[in-house]
Amino acid sequence: AEWRDSFTRDPLSALEPRIGGWRMPHNRWRQKTRLLTRIAPAFLNAALAACGGDSTAPSQPLAGSYTASAFMTTGASGQTNQLLIGSTLQITLASDGSTTGHLHLAASGAFAARDDDMAGTWTTNGNVVNFHQPADTFVRDMNFVLDPIATGVWDLVGDQNFSGTRIQLTLSRLGTL
Repeated sequence: AEWRDSFTRDPLSALEPRIGGWRMPHNRWRQKTRLLTRIAPAFLNAALAACGGDSTAPSQPLAGSYTASAFMTTGASGQTNQLLIGSTLQITLASDGSTTGHLHLAASGAFAARDDDMAGTWTTNGNVVNFHQPADTFVRDMNFVLDPIATGVWDLVGDQNFSGTRIQLTLSRLGTL
């Protein structure tokens, strides 16, 4: 009977720590977890130091001319491909931090056509590019994330909601479309 009962499952044994299917005494389990909690931070710090910095930061300067290669808006009236209806955005990032360019929003529904000057400045923080311009447009309020598309080639991708309208915009560097 003792031999037969050794194969029955004790309902409390499922709560005991096991490694590789074998029951481990509770005090040994505690020793192993204490050791792991002590050495894990050291391994994490070593791994982060080995990375040597932000791998998402561009290796090439971002200065150059960019144009909208994808431009979608989604709101209460549905989704609109702004490029197909005639909207355009072209912006040049100068190495001195200034910008030039032009935004044209085509007439759509109740909204009239609009043109804005993209003169201003640009800054980066990690892998995010922000524009600072006098023109009151969504461009200055949107975070553009660097998206690597090839070695040394980046798109600037914005995806944000403004007053119930989602704007998805990809700016591609001219000559790399």
